[in-house]
Amino acid sequence: MLDTHQLLILAEVARYGSYTAAAKALGYSQPAISYQMRLLERTARAPLAMRAGRGIVLTEAGRRLADHAEIVLTALAAAESELRAMSEQRADTVRLGAFRSSCATLVPRLLDRLARSTPDDGADPAPQLVVQQVEPPEAAQLLRSGKIEIGLLCDWSNEGTADAERGLRRVSLMTDRRCVVVPADHWLARETSGGDEVDFADLADEPWVMETVRDRFLAACAAARFEPRLVATADDHVTIQNLVTSGVGITLMNELAISAHLDSRLRVRPLANWPQRRIYALASPEVLSEAPVAHTVRELRTAARTLRGRLRSAPIGVQRPGLQAA
Repeated sequence: MLDTHQLLILAEVARYGSYTAAAKALGYSQPAISYQMRLLERTARAPLAMRAGRGIVLTEAGRRLADHAEIVLTALAAAESELRAMSEQRADTVRLGAFRSSCATLVPRLLDRLARSTPDDGADPAPQLVVQQVEPPEAAQLLRSGKIEIGLLCDWSNEGTADAERGLRRVSLMTDRRCVVVPADHWLARETSGGDEVDFADLADEPWVMETVRDRFLAACAAARFEPRLVATADDHVTIQNLVTSGVGITLMNELAISAHLDSRLRVRPLANWPQRRIYALASPEVLSEAPVAHTVRELRTAARTLRGRLRSAPIGVQRPGLQAA
């Protein structure tokens, strides 16, 4: 009999291509992952993984079993959600995992709407929302494990759907743009004759204040054929803006984060030819059909439309924000 716990480990090994990365994602030690994989191979009576350089490659049997594992784990998470929905504790509570800038913008508007709304049937009060700030990859994992009902995630228009979202359903909310943020006396704040948008390649000689996770930024620099001059690293948006205001360097931010907070001494211009960021809700089809979750998603879509309309009518810096309906 296959062990579901070992199937979960196999699914994470398949997703990350490494015992070490899978162990980190699950909060286990690497030896524990190796041991459970050996036990699973004994049960399967076939080798499931083999070393390839510094990582792990699944065998044909491993790949097939990993595909089945994803189906089984998704079905189990749906079953757990359905059982929770039958209990009184679950009837009026919806757990939401949301990325950072959405917690400061979309989520407060959603909470306000839920406080003033009544579900369609009118029989029960609006659901109580429990919010957890998590990054998109973690939100997908929490959905699969049944620890949240709705994930609020984002990705980029030039990216495909992540493997972790297989079996889950997206509800599109809005898109926003990537912008360059500069001090008010910066040449970009003064020079707008060519239009609001800025070519990223024109920023090659600028000093940069960036977040720790900056893979897309570095890839864009490589594509534009320049090596960025990184002068400061920070992960708090207020800290980043204070550093830019002080003239340390310039930075990149998305419109949603800018709408949450923008120092009055800063100016913003959108980047030309940069992929748009897609913002969406994610849940299993079964959970989406539940009345409290369906009501929360409807209010979330309305909150996104309201936020988009406010940003369209209020210029930020030297440009008018471009949040649009998805």
